[in-house]
Parts: sequence; structure tokens; C-alpha cells
Amino acid sequence: MGLGETKTPSLAHRPLVEQAIGACIRTVPGGQTEGARIAAALEQMGCRVTPLGARPWSPADGPVLLVLGNAYWYPAVLRQLLTEPKERLPLVVIWHWEPLPPPDASGLPWPSPTLRELAKIILRDWRANDVYTNYWVLRKLSRRGVIGLLAASTPGRVEFLAERNITARYLPLGYSPDHGYDMKLRRDIDVLFLGDMRSWRRRRLIRLLRRRSTEVHAAGDWADPAYWGDRRTELINRSKIYLNLQRFPGEYSGLRLIIGMANRALVISEPMYRPGPFVPGVHFVSATVEEMPHVIEYYLKNDAERERIATEGHRLVSEQLSLDDSIQKLAAWIQEAVGEARRS
Repeated sequence: MGLGETKTPSLAHRPLVEQAIGACIRTVPGGQTEGARIAAALEQMGCRVTPLGARPWSPADGPVLLVLGNAYWYPAVLRQLLTEPKERLPLVVIWHWEPLPPPDASGLPWPSPTLRELAKIILRDWRANDVYTNYWVLRKLSRRGVIGLLAASTPGRVEFLAERNITARYLPLGYSPDHGYDMKLRRDIDVLFLGDMRSWRRRRLIRLLRRRSTEVHAAGDWADPAYWGDRRTELINRSKIYLNLQRFPGEYSGLRLIIGMANRALVISEPMYRPGPFVPGVHFVSATVEEMPHVIEYYLKNDAERERIATEGHRLVSEQLSLDDSIQKLAAWIQEAVGEARRS
């Protein structure tokens, strides 16, 4: 695939769905999001998908409302789900892939909100994306009984919800060609961190690494198109090592791992709770921040070891962990839920 091309997930063996769906899809400055890719794939499968934008759902959109990412991002729809009589609402399907608190079984503490997060919580800013807001929304919707089907993108998030008697199915975000590919460029950046640098914890960890003589090329801005799409792909392809520094300890962001591995960089990550299907030492390297300077130095000096793990990670995401597979599961679950709703 050449630079600048975008592929829709291939669904040659897809089941025919033929369903009208109103979809909540978040937009980003740099182009397609996971939500846009999912909507395009569902249309390939025979659905009529209507993006709702900033408006609430209406019956003309179809009998299914698909909420992608985080229900809090869509204020008009969330207000509708929390206030309208349930009999007037559609079948609500939520695929949640944003942070939640760690499950009790992990032994990890709930993270303290940052000042920025606290300000958004107090102001009820629809852009809030902290673990407390995200859990509060799902709990409110669950207690009201308006969720027909809930899926979460990591095993830990499914486990956390189950501990609170909220049923969710595991549905990972998989690889799409838009996440990147091996451009076979010369890798002239030793260590790259790419992510939201407004996180105080990430800034602190990068300062710590630099003080210990580990040079990190740190960049990222959610609102800057330079860090999305083709330019992001090229930047990661120039990098030997791609760091995963979390917003809070133990957090598992499968999408961050997928993006690093898709571009065949070696992913070195802080320890994560239940990181499957990614296996430490096989698909990525797990190390505490205290261990990272020595680990990074080792893999920069040992090209063969670095290439071996980077290649295994690349093979896993590009051959076995596809967004296509997750979308097909989602479509089958929607069909099943629609059938049950009609029979009840």
C-alpha cells in the first residue's frame, strides 16, 4: 500500500446484515477514526449507517443506535438516553474503548484525576475522558436499563464492569491498514513516544528517562493533523523503538500497541494488566520506567533481537488481529440483539 492510500476493511466473506443504524462517530483533525472505519465496513455489509453528528437519534435513522468509543462524547444522544421514555428509544449498542478504572482483581489503585480532568468534570465538559466520568456514564445508562448490547475493548475493562454487575462482551479494536504498515525506511529515530503530552505523568516519566541519558523523541497533540494518518505512519517507520507510557499505571491501550506494531517498531511498554493477546517477550517488551534505560540500551545495541520481536508483533497485528474480525462479530451480535428485541 502506498503512502496516502486508505483501505476499507476487506469483508469478502461477510454476512449480509441489511440493517438501518444511527451511529455516533467522533471526528478527529487528521482524518479517519476507528468509528468512521467501522461505519464504512458495516455499510459494505449491507447496513444503512447514518452518522448523527451533534444531534440526537430519530426513528428515521433506524431501529439501532450504535455508540462508538465513549457515550459521553455525544451530549445530545446521552441526554436523550437518560431522559426519554425507554419505549421510545432504539436498540442501544455501545462499543466502549476508552479508559475505565482498573478491576479490583488487579490490585491496582484507581488513578487520581489531574487538575485538567477535575476541571472538565466540574464543568461537565463533553470532552472529558477520565476513568470516573467514563464509568459514571456507563453506570447511569446500565441502571436505567437502556443498553441493549455493551462491548468493551480490553479484558480488564470487561472484568471491571462485571465486578459492578454490568455485563459487557470483549471486542478488541483490531488492526486496519490505516494504522500503518512497514514502509521499509531507514530508522533514524532511536526512541519515539507519540501521545498526548498534556498528561503530567507522561511528561514526568519522559523527564526521568532523559535524566538517565535516554534520549526520547516525544511528540503528540490530539488536535494536530501532523500526528495522524500518513505523517504518523512515516514518523513511526523512522523509529526503532516505540514507547508505551500510560496515563496511569497498569492501563492497557491495545490500540497504542497495534499502531506501534503495525509500523514494525519495537514496542517497549510499562507493565499492563491482562495485555493479551500480546505476549511480553514475544510481541513486545515489558519494563518498568526504572528498567527502561537499560532495556532500551540493550535493544538499540542488539539489532537482531529488536528485529525479531518487532517482526513478531507486526505479524500478529497484520495477520491475526484485524478490525475486520471485530466488526463481523459486532454485526452478528447486532443481528442477534435485533432478533431478540423483535421477539420480546
